[in-house]
Amino acid sequence: MRGFFAFGLVLVSAMLLINSGLQVYHCFVPAKQTPPAEIRLVRIEGKNCPLYFPEGQ
Repeated sequence: MRGFFAFGLVLVSAMLLINSGLQVYHCFVPAKQTPPAEIRLVRIEGKNCPLYFPEGQ
């Protein structure tokens, strides 16, 4: 029974390690990243400060 739980723990930790390695890889490969979409904001005067909302909302 202990061997089964130990194997499960090793399996889960290996999956988490592989997942974090893939996240680091994708972070350093800029060719795979999509550029952010451009959003136009509309300024509306609030009570104490201006508020900005996406255009068309």
